[in-house]
Amino acid sequence: MESQFRPGFDGTQGYNEGSPPSTNLPGYILRFLAVVFTLISTVVMGAAKEIVTLLIRDPLTNETTTLMATVKSTYSAGYVYFVIVNAVVFFCSVIALVISIAKRAGSGGTLFALSVADLVMLVLLFSGNGAATAISVVAENGQENLAGWDRICDTASKFCARVNAAIAMSMLASVAYLLLVLLGMIALRRRSY
Repeated sequence: MESQFRPGFDGTQGYNEGSPPSTNLPGYILRFLAVVFTLISTVVMGAAKEIVTLLIRDPLTNETTTLMATVKSTYSAGYVYFVIVNAVVFFCSVIALVISIAKRAGSGGTLFALSVADLVMLVLLFSGNGAATAISVVAENGQENLAGWDRICDTASKFCARVNAAIAMSMLASVAYLLLVLLGMIALRRRSY
């Protein structure tokens, strides 16, 4: 078996191909974390629902009516987009993890392709997180001035907690992808010399 080590041009030790296994470890860990975080955020957001009881008082008769309502994440386009984005990023993350382990990102083409894919996944996660966060802010604070929407997190607190947990997990996946993009840029920069 051929050794990965070879003498460098300036007399220091270099590597024959790829990078040594120890320098790939942070990338493997970050990819694995991205897989876990996107899976959790997809499942938690997709399953987020709560049945709430609303008391409505008629101002004319002063009678109170009880109404049961279901709050689901699938009722909001922003949350649905979030689930779709995280599911897509999850599947792409699994594929990228398998490719990076199988190929060890040894060739420049593989490293460049993974870096571009990481950047695309980061952009998708940022857009999905932004959409879901915007809807969550309205759910927490309402928007009575412009749209007449009341706060729903006062009555559907479990739903809002699940949604916020899913967004937090997805933001952690975004951080993992941001670090992957930075590591990819550093590795590509080193290869160019």
